[in-house]
Parts: sequence; structure tokens; C-alpha cells
Amino acid sequence: MTVAMVSDGIGDVVAGSFVSTERFAEQLKARGHRVVFISSRSWRRRGRDKFRGMTVHRFAGPVVPWTEGQLHLAVPRPGRVRAILREEAVDVVHVMIPMPLGLAAVRVARSMHLPVVVHSHTQPENIFMNVPGLPGRVALTERFAAYLNWLYRQADVRVFPSEFSRRQFPRLASLRHAVISNGVDRRTFQPVPPAPFLRRFGLSPEKQHLLYVGRLHREKNLETLIRAMPLIVARRPDTHLIIVGRGYQEPVLTALAREWGAAAHITFCGFVADRDLPAAYAACDLFVLPSMAELEGMVVLEAMACARPVLVADSTQSAATELVDGNGALFRAGDPQHLAEQALSLLSEPARLRAMSANSLAKSRQFDITESAATIEALYYSLLSPR
Repeated sequence: MTVAMVSDGIGDVVAGSFVSTERFAEQLKARGHRVVFISSRSWRRRGRDKFRGMTVHRFAGPVVPWTEGQLHLAVPRPGRVRAILREEAVDVVHVMIPMPLGLAAVRVARSMHLPVVVHSHTQPENIFMNVPGLPGRVALTERFAAYLNWLYRQADVRVFPSEFSRRQFPRLASLRHAVISNGVDRRTFQPVPPAPFLRRFGLSPEKQHLLYVGRLHREKNLETLIRAMPLIVARRPDTHLIIVGRGYQEPVLTALAREWGAAAHITFCGFVADRDLPAAYAACDLFVLPSMAELEGMVVLEAMACARPVLVADSTQSAATELVDGNGALFRAGDPQHLAEQALSLLSEPARLRAMSANSLAKSRQFDITESAATIEALYYSLLSPR
């Protein structure tokens, strides 16, 4: 098959939905299919280029605030989208991001009688939590959710990364859909020695480490984790927090760490490439996700595949809570004291942590990305067979 994956930000943005798109494309390519991307263009990209050996057709567009200049939203020309689909002899159109480019692709593909798959990678809270004090934020969230319902209804089939994600769209329950995990590549993410990562960032192997991996954005709620650190260190002074990722909140978070007297117990590592992440996970005794909004929680899957126990915020807007079952614990979202209590309880029981590590590794086998890719492949074929 030739599959057109429609997503802004290919090769530019480090965030779950974009990383998932790129990983699925690589999986499908490895299975013998041809994948072309229709995407946006940043200042360093041409109108057409290659990403990991796959062709990318790009449309220019404005940069999105609070994305550190990474994410541009394409302003598509429907006629050009139609020409691309024809030139590439596309069999299936898979829309990953529901912005103007995704909307244009859905409309053009339907007019060409091409099968359309839409993927639920976008959560209104991920967008509007980053704009504190925005007038009418609740109303905007509701209107954007209504738009997603309308757009997803146009597709032949909808893909949700988790049961939580599916439940966000009860009005679409009677339409064809599939729950398919973003998955984790267990050939990359697996237990490895932590020494290379510890040496690279000057971290002591004698300390107990907490780890966060992800964007430093408001909805990730890093403030709660940083505020918990003085409470943890007061009882376990050999505890150290590792923060992997980048984002517009980094200056705020480093200032907060100084204000709360925790700066000496926190290391900000910045961006770490996939190939080095397994050693980062291996370096921690406990992986912590304080995020308020997750449609699945890919970093939790990665931590589990690296045999790490997990501590996750019990947020009503997060699917990551569904990944915790005998392999970690939950804490009250936004509550640094409860986070500290849960972390201290786990860190003080090495045998319990070891059991949770084993449970994480075993549970991660349910989320192998090769199985997810095979399910998506079968879904494509089911759409093509009547045609």
C-alpha cells in the first residue's frame, strides 16, 4: 500500500502525537508499505524533502505559540493536496493531527473516494491548559471538542490510543472505530545499564533517582513534582530528581527549584534522543508522571518496557492512570504532599520496588508497537478490500 500520513510538524516537533506518527510510519515502512507524509514547513525545511527515507510534502504556515518554534501549522491548498494524493498514487489517507491540514486532507480524500482514517492524538486540554487566564477558556475547550467530534465523524474509521481516549467521544460510539495503543518499541526500550547516562550528566550511582521524561509545558504539571522534592529530600536526602525534556516552562521551573531550595537535588538534562532514553530510564528508581492530560502516556509505556516502577498523577483527564496496576502507584493530581508521601513509601521498600519493576516489564508486553502496527495494517486492508 501507499499510505499518506497527514501531520504537521514531521521531523520538527518532539511530542507524543508527532513521535507516534513517525514511529508508526517507520513500522509500516518496515512491513513493506510506502509511506508519504503531508506536513508543515518550518524555516529550515523545503517544500519537499525526506524524513528517514520517506517523502515529505510540506506547506508553509505560522508558528504555534508555546512550542519553542518547533510547530508550524500548515496552511494547505486543497488543489495541491489533491495533486499530491494523485501523484503519489495514495491508497489510504491517515490523518493524525486535526488542524487545517488534516481538515483539508479529509475533505479532499473523501471527494476522491479514498478511504480515510483519523487518529485521536489531540486533547483540548493539551492546548488550552497552556494559555492560563485565556478569556472563555472553558467555552473554547468545549467548541474545540465539538469540532473534533465533527471532523472525526467524516472518516471511515476512527483510531483511539486508549479506552480513555475512546470514552471522550461518546457521540461517535456507534461509528466504526478501533482502540490501538501507540505502543512501545521493545527492541529499543528495554532494561540496559544506566552507567552511560549517569556519567554523561554527572549523576551519582549512590543516590536514589526519580525521573520525569516529557515536554516542560504547563499541562505536564512539573511544578507539583518540584514542590514535592523538598518534602522527599527532608526524609531521604540521597534522593535526586532527573528531568529529561525541553519546553517554554524551563526558566520558570528552574527558578521554582531555587525558590523551594531544591535546585541542588534536581538535574535538568534537556533533550535526550531515543537511543539514549533507555539508559535514562534505567538510571531511575521510580518514574514519575505528574501530567494532568494524557491520551495514553507513551513515556509511561517506555518506562515500563525498561522495567521501571511508575508513579502517576490520578487526573480525570489522563489515560496514564489505566497503565498502573501492580507496577506502581497513583497520587492525587496537583498535590505535592501526596506525591512525596507516595514516593517515600515506594523508595523505602526495595523489595516492593523490585516486584513493581518486574510487573512493569511483564505488562509492557501488551503494548508492543509491532502488534499495534499490524493492527493498523489490517485496518487499512479492511478499508481497501471492498474497493
